[in-house]
Amino acid sequence: MQQKIKTSRGSFAYRSYGKKENPPLFLVHGWPQSSYCWHAVAQHLVNYYIIAPDLRGLGDSERTPEVKAYSKDELGRDIFALAAALNIEQFYLGGHDWGSAVVQEMALMQPERIRKLILINMMILNNSVGKKKAAEELSKEMFRSSWYQFFQNIPKFPELLLTGKEDVWVRFFCKGISHPIPEDALAEYIRCYQIPGTITTGANLYRSMSIDRKRWSNYTKQKITIPCHIIHGRLDRVVIPAFLTDVKVAFEQPIEITYLDGGHFICDEFPEEVAKAIDTFLIS
Repeated sequence: MQQKIKTSRGSFAYRSYGKKENPPLFLVHGWPQSSYCWHAVAQHLVNYYIIAPDLRGLGDSERTPEVKAYSKDELGRDIFALAAALNIEQFYLGGHDWGSAVVQEMALMQPERIRKLILINMMILNNSVGKKKAAEELSKEMFRSSWYQFFQNIPKFPELLLTGKEDVWVRFFCKGISHPIPEDALAEYIRCYQIPGTITTGANLYRSMSIDRKRWSNYTKQKITIPCHIIHGRLDRVVIPAFLTDVKVAFEQPIEITYLDGGHFICDEFPEEVAKAIDTFLIS
């Protein structure tokens, strides 16, 4: 069920699944998607009350033009504000892509609020070894797979080129490798990207990276203290498996990794398998 709610930080849309008396599980999407990326996954997680918010600037949440609002710690504060508005103090937490960066920020900010953490297809912010190894690998092709990140950092240019072509833009990226992205999911991502202002607010996730990198440079001195499980589509061409090199040093507790033979949009490609990995971890 899709709903909207006003919080101390603005108006946000979210989807919810399951009974409210079940343990709460927040699932945070990435770019260029919306909370709908969790729709198929949620069908296999019937023992939880799932809250899947639309990030600021995406889905049906409010469009804020200022770049600084999209630093990943600020987006994490948005999720905490949503939890407060729903009167949820402690919860399980997972994220994919930028959503994974957001939930890592949350885990470093208020670990006492989070019972367990799931990270899907994103670099680990405090793993300097993995980031260096991945950069070495990606540099062999001059970071060709990351071109869209540089493109979106150009002021005004993406807006000029992409207005009216949002469907082409979204379909170009949201492709499965082992399985196609379902058409209902693509239609929802496109609908949301066609909301006026979204080309800018979506790009702001990348335009805020210079702010993020300054903060992340200090995270190598910290460890994530919450029990964590990583799920990774090993065929991802951008967040390549090299990002997980020596990853266990970033966590205080032992972690495990579930590898799936899909690409970056693993929640759309393998929803049942992603759900199984999440459920197995949360009940352990």
